[in-house]
Amino acid sequence: MENKKQKCSSKGHNDLDAISYCHECKIYMCNKCEKYHLNLFQNHNTFTLDKDIKEIFTGFCKVENHQIELDYFCKTHNELCCAKCITKIKSKGNGQHIDCDICDIEDVLEDKKKTLKNNIKIIEDLSNTLQSSIEKLKKIVEKISKNKEEIKFNIQKIFTNIRNALNNREDELLLEVDKQFDKIYFDNNILKNIEKLPNKIKISLEKGKLIEREWNNNIKLNSLINDCINIENDIKYINLINDNIKKYDLIDSQIKFSHKEKENNIIELIKSFGKIYNKEKDNINQDINVNIIDFNPQNIYKIKKISDHCGYGGNCYIYDGICFFISKKDEYVLAYIDSNSNNNNSIIFYDINNNNEIKKINNAHEKGIHIIKHYAYDLYDIILTSSNNDDIKLWNYNENLNILTISKIFNESNGVFSSALLFDNNLFYIICVGEYDYIKIYNSSGNFYKNIGNNNERRRFIDIIEINENKYIISGGNKGITVFNYPSFTDYNCFIEENDNKYHNYAKIIKNNNIYYLIDVGGFSKIKIWDFYKKNLIKTIVSNTSSWLGGFIVISILFLK
Repeated sequence: MENKKQKCSSKGHNDLDAISYCHECKIYMCNKCEKYHLNLFQNHNTFTLDKDIKEIFTGFCKVENHQIELDYFCKTHNELCCAKCITKIKSKGNGQHIDCDICDIEDVLEDKKKTLKNNIKIIEDLSNTLQSSIEKLKKIVEKISKNKEEIKFNIQKIFTNIRNALNNREDELLLEVDKQFDKIYFDNNILKNIEKLPNKIKISLEKGKLIEREWNNNIKLNSLINDCINIENDIKYINLINDNIKKYDLIDSQIKFSHKEKENNIIELIKSFGKIYNKEKDNINQDINVNIIDFNPQNIYKIKKISDHCGYGGNCYIYDGICFFISKKDEYVLAYIDSNSNNNNSIIFYDINNNNEIKKINNAHEKGIHIIKHYAYDLYDIILTSSNNDDIKLWNYNENLNILTISKIFNESNGVFSSALLFDNNLFYIICVGEYDYIKIYNSSGNFYKNIGNNNERRRFIDIIEINENKYIISGGNKGITVFNYPSFTDYNCFIEENDNKYHNYAKIIKNNNIYYLIDVGGFSKIKIWDFYKKNLIKTIVSNTSSWLGGFIVISILFLK
């Protein structure tokens, strides 16, 4: 509850809110009284009232039955005290500071003056950084709230299809979502409280500078000391808030929604369906659950037709020629190259749930498209495409707009084989590969940024992976799978066996049983499985299919397994 506003001390103005207080006169003043007071008593100590100020400093001890001047300073507790506070007689509320380190207030003047100077600098620095911290916190809270609402929406969408038997359980889960977020992540009032701080800092800074200027002219020593103490306490409070902001900055939406289907007993499934959990706390692995070591290569045939339909009749120039994503409009979209279009240069967006075509981008490129990738960016769905006419394009899927085109990148007959977006806070980079050239990086404006790698490799794909908050650039061609660190762009490792000069068309990092595997999809029906961190080859799989293996195949197999 906010403090009640203090009224003016004047009988004629006691219905008006006070805006200042005079130490000498011991009165509160409205805006009318303040003008006259300033003209009459220019040497009086007055200060502006702020709604966060809970009490007025009078110079007298506030302990009951004391009511005498605060002439002493307690170093132990960093506070002013009176003669009764330090007396050896502890009766009737006296002697609270008898065992403390006590001195006269004049003895700490110089020390407090030096501290004040440092604190003014601290407040100035805080003033410069606080606003950006507030904006950052707003974005974090917005992200957390959005994540919370997405979880609740998904829960509701599942339960609406399972009818009345799940109603009670649905309500329990929704309530648990609220409890988990409120308990673990943030106080709903934090933004309201923190937005008061800039004004508090401004007042403290102005007052500190005023005290410093008038230091030698002020005869009220205990008032000076009290003001210095208030500034010190303000700094402690502000630093505490900043520490809390840093804590929120580390939040990474750990709460998820999970369910485990039990096909043998649908009644038991309904009773136990769904769980709200904290991924970090409960150590639940939501990654693809497949035993990679026992992988059956014959499952490749299950998605062979999809691979063939993505363009070029399955010749595997198309390594990312098909992608799946959930749009901002909650459409379950399969995007793929229209093999019936001229030169395979059009893209179809298909609604899986409603079994119909949503939209189509005709003649997206002059020649055949090599890749289609989706990225969720802010409020938009971004589609990245590249083709063998040597250009890259970014599309706003939601509005069917081409928002960026980069042309004449490699100037080769096969053009841009693959490209990817690397996001870093509010910036992103376009990274692409071709044949016998460097890996090229462009900034978000479409301007060339830098080359990495070497220029004597026939690369077939590029992608960005993120593991434990570390980003890697992963690329492959006729010299294995090369991984680069970001942001240094230095080599992490090259995953290749000796004398292996086959094409490495695609790679992906899969987490299984707390181990990160690099799945290397090579040409001529080979898949190699590496331990990403130990950098050793675990297994080589050879399929009896005679076709080269496109990039979409390996991920699809793992889902179908």
